[in-house]
Amino acid sequence: MKKIKYIFTAILLGSLVFLTNTTIASAHVVVKPNQVGVGQRLDFVVSVPTEKDNPTVGLKLIVPKELQSVTPNAKPGWNIDVKKTGEGESAMVSEIDWTGGSIPPGQRDEFVFSAQAPANSTTINWKAYQTYEDGTVVSWDQTPNTKMSDSQMEEMEKKNLGPYSQTNVINDLSVSPTPAQGKENDQGNNLSLVLSIVAIAMAGFALTRQRISSTK
Repeated sequence: MKKIKYIFTAILLGSLVFLTNTTIASAHVVVKPNQVGVGQRLDFVVSVPTEKDNPTVGLKLIVPKELQSVTPNAKPGWNIDVKKTGEGESAMVSEIDWTGGSIPPGQRDEFVFSAQAPANSTTINWKAYQTYEDGTVVSWDQTPNTKMSDSQMEEMEKKNLGPYSQTNVINDLSVSPTPAQGKENDQGNNLSLVLSIVAIAMAGFALTRQRISSTK
């Protein structure tokens, strides 16, 4: 019985650690989805959390030149300024600015735009600039580095810098994704669910054992 309790406790603690790390890792300005098919037209979502003590009042997103037909969705309470390069039919959206709204401290919001992905396999880098009410601008334009130490991350945050997010454009028209490609992105999302299910099952098993013991 004691062994079952130890296993249950270990699983529960593991789930809490995983969820905590996932929350910390996702506390950045990111653009989703992180994978699309070549030439696919879809909605991209910019997730913006307010991590300082004053509200977020502006967001600038640099639109990669590989994207076509970029159109931001209406956002109540926010002004949207779409900047383009070129003229006429050849004009391309190069930047989207959202201003005039507010995201309170400790909260997040989403900004949506539609676009057509590049026709070739590539990686899209999403550089963004988040403006706070006190005038502070956090530049999400640094190259992602998973090997960065905690001290390096803290130093980057002090300078109001952060890594940009990425979207992988894959050729899903002629070649089926390998099992590893599909599972790699799902593993992190499914792990917390699996751990929770296992923890519930173990708890139910422990209660059943306890009831059987008490009836003897």
